[in-house]
Amino acid sequence: MSSSARRYRHAVVIGGSMAGLVNARVLADHFEKVTVLDRDERPEGPEPRKGVPQGRHLHVLLEAGKRVLDGLFPGLIREMQREEGIKVVDPCSDAVWQHFGVWKARADSGIEMVLCTRPLLEWNVFQRVKALPNVELREGVTVEELLTDTARECVTGVKVKGPGGEETLEADLVVDASGRGTRAPRWLEDLGYGRPEEEKVGIDLAYASRLYKRPKGFRDEWKLLVQYPRSPEGWRAGLISTVENDRWIVSVNGYFGDHPPTDDAGFLEFARSLPRPGLYDYLQEAEPLTAPVTHKVPTSRWLHYERLPRFPERFVVTGDAVCAYNPIFGQGMTIATLEAKLLGECLTEQERRTPGELRGLAEQFRQKVPGLVFTPWFMTSTMDKHYPQTTGERSPGLGALQWFFGRLLEQTSVDTEVYHRFLRVLHMREGMEAMLKPGMAISMLAYAVKSLFVPLPQRANVDRMPTPRA
Repeated sequence: MSSSARRYRHAVVIGGSMAGLVNARVLADHFEKVTVLDRDERPEGPEPRKGVPQGRHLHVLLEAGKRVLDGLFPGLIREMQREEGIKVVDPCSDAVWQHFGVWKARADSGIEMVLCTRPLLEWNVFQRVKALPNVELREGVTVEELLTDTARECVTGVKVKGPGGEETLEADLVVDASGRGTRAPRWLEDLGYGRPEEEKVGIDLAYASRLYKRPKGFRDEWKLLVQYPRSPEGWRAGLISTVENDRWIVSVNGYFGDHPPTDDAGFLEFARSLPRPGLYDYLQEAEPLTAPVTHKVPTSRWLHYERLPRFPERFVVTGDAVCAYNPIFGQGMTIATLEAKLLGECLTEQERRTPGELRGLAEQFRQKVPGLVFTPWFMTSTMDKHYPQTTGERSPGLGALQWFFGRLLEQTSVDTEVYHRFLRVLHMREGMEAMLKPGMAISMLAYAVKSLFVPLPQRANVDRMPTPRA
């Protein structure tokens, strides 16, 4: 977009991680200048960053996130495939997934997901954003407070502290993409808006990850191996993902204080303790390239900004600063990209309705975000609350819902259509209503009834790692 077509002067983005970078790209189409404020000094290459402690661990970009990046950065994913060796895979035919006591079916689904290390993806996005002529990326800068008009009804900028001391930055829009460590609740409380209601699910999760060189004799029978437990009996999990440079990233994790060790022997022993031996067996021929590193996630949480009775104009909160999920489900980066896309749509609608005026934008955005957040939050929190050790409010009827959801997960082992529909919801191609279409609902109900009379080993694949079929 030409500078003459941009209707607004200056936007400030707090946070230079994936959420901040993607939002900066969106804002660059609408503002004459975009300033990204990052408290970290960025490394000179695709290396893990201090401010992203989860960056050394397994990340995936679900199909919806891939589509957004393809739209915002045309050719980026193809270029990374060609030049960096990242993998774009079918999560059904290219993955083997043991979940809820069964192996899921394998068949082409037409869905695509991206497998690569988080630092590599973020570095490539950073390079694209850095090249935009109207985006300034400032490092080593922390935001101390929001600036407002005298009535405290409208955010007008931020006060920052950097290498040169304190300064103020005026802005037409401030976007908080600072992640789990967001200070937005405190800022809003200080301005008289109150703190947003916080919905928390206590999981006391920790995972340990390391890179391996892929074994020479590996026949490439899968690109992703996932072994999740059957809740509530077990809570240890493990994953192997193919990433660039002919490597694997391997993660093992445990809930409720049952955390994986970071010494070589302990890491392997934890992998061997998983309900099926597959992951551990593959590691016997693989060469470790890095030491195990750990990351802890005490809770997943959703800050309900949409429930505040009042909210300041020209201030937007997005990404993990709104909702931080259980990371083993791999949703965070995808939701962040979808929220950035939503912000762009809200700005386009704002320009159509009231050209040059931002009043009402923040309200419109905060009321639409729950529509993106709800389904992934509902799916993950429902499964996490299957464990009695999990803390968090449980609504009436949750037990019945979990029982039926468990039968659905079992059915993905033997019914490819049900599994494909489940994947379309998981990858945010469709909403939960896709599972309730008449033919699908009847099939799921029939399986649920069958489960009352037929033992699990006789109605699903519990032992045999599946091979792909077209």
